[in-house]
Amino acid sequence: MKKIRKIIAMKFGGTSVQDSKSISNVISIVKKEKAAKIVIFSAVAKGTNSLEAMSRLAGEGKAKEAKKILNELINRHYEIIENLIPNKKHIAEAAERISGYKVKIEELISGLAVIRELSLRTLDSFRVFGELLSSTVIYYAMINSGIDAVLIDSRDLIKTDNDFSRAYPDFKLTQRNINKKLLPLLKTGKTIIAQGFIASTVDGISTTMGRESSDFSAVIYGALTGADEIQIWTDVDGVLSADPNVINSPLKLSQISFDEMEELSNFGAKVLHKNSVKPALKKNIPLRILNSKNSKSNGTVVNSKLNFTKLVKSVTYKKNIMVLRLKPKESLNLFVFWEMMLNILNKHKPQIDLLISSNNAIIIVIAENAYTKIHYEDLKNEFDEISDYKLIKDKVLITLVGSDLNSIDNLEDRIFKSIPGIKAEALAFGYNKYSFSLLADVKKFSHMMKNLHKEFFEKQPGKTKLFVKVK
Repeated sequence: MKKIRKIIAMKFGGTSVQDSKSISNVISIVKKEKAAKIVIFSAVAKGTNSLEAMSRLAGEGKAKEAKKILNELINRHYEIIENLIPNKKHIAEAAERISGYKVKIEELISGLAVIRELSLRTLDSFRVFGELLSSTVIYYAMINSGIDAVLIDSRDLIKTDNDFSRAYPDFKLTQRNINKKLLPLLKTGKTIIAQGFIASTVDGISTTMGRESSDFSAVIYGALTGADEIQIWTDVDGVLSADPNVINSPLKLSQISFDEMEELSNFGAKVLHKNSVKPALKKNIPLRILNSKNSKSNGTVVNSKLNFTKLVKSVTYKKNIMVLRLKPKESLNLFVFWEMMLNILNKHKPQIDLLISSNNAIIIVIAENAYTKIHYEDLKNEFDEISDYKLIKDKVLITLVGSDLNSIDNLEDRIFKSIPGIKAEALAFGYNKYSFSLLADVKKFSHMMKNLHKEFFEKQPGKTKLFVKVK
């Protein structure tokens, strides 16, 4: 197939499209990019939360309360239309589409209020409307600004399994769809507007690929169109040495490797969805993390290069951590227990962050989320049958990420000297040279983060060009 001119995939998150002013800024950014473009949008800020709240209320039979939240969400989009679209014809078309989506959501609310059983499949049926609503108003705003745009539905292109709420794409089928439906549009020079987060099964049933997975959608589009670069536009200047909501003055990284970025994403960093790295790595397409509120920043480049070795580059964390402590029942052979345990985990598929074993006990560290909560009772009941089972909540998993950590002199000493008196209940270090994880009580979280950041970043002599102070 004939090579299209330079292709850029650009993703804008919810805070980048939260209101009329933000969307106007995004349109300016898109206009400046002269390459062929696929622009992927999240729902407006808190839009997905609103849809999830509606679904929960409807599942409790509270249709009136759910529809009140719906009206508030729809009015946000009507307000954007009124502020950004001067053309009356386009206003009417946009309003008609938004009204159509509202009717469909009202039907979902009414049906669920009768059934009163909220499944992950039904939850996904609600969630997809966040991106459909936002991309609709942005599409008409872009047309009015002079951009030759075409709006597509990601559900027609990205096909997934039926693991609702965290579906995974069928890359071969999605590639065929992109070759047939998307590449010809790119050849015409049009700006493609698509939705992040959402997809569908082969049978056309709506799915979502996990919260914050619009990044993943952008990488799918970028990888399968052979893009030259994938840009993730967010509300921070790039990959930081720590969460700016926890650390007052984190440092920005100018560059980070794919392997390190994958570890950061797996262990809680919100800047990039955890599934986003592998497709880009496979095609060796650089990712660039940028700030839509500060487009002058060069951001952080994520690529295959590893220019700064033997260095801690960021400290990240996960809250809402559950710890399962399992001791096999004496009647079970150890290998039989392992087989049964793995079958239970495979059946319920919790997100496992750490699994640590000894001769007579196993610790499984799980991130608690909406999916885990739905499966929690079944998980507990099945583990009770094969083990002495103990569940511990209110834990935090803090992880240092960098390169060749096992080669850094006195790393462990520096870690534990910086957090005196704090007990780490489990450690994971050795096999993976990119991360060092500590499991601790969530009450110690803030103290640990600040002390670790001070030790590994604020005491830095400043000789490396990797770190840049955020202005």
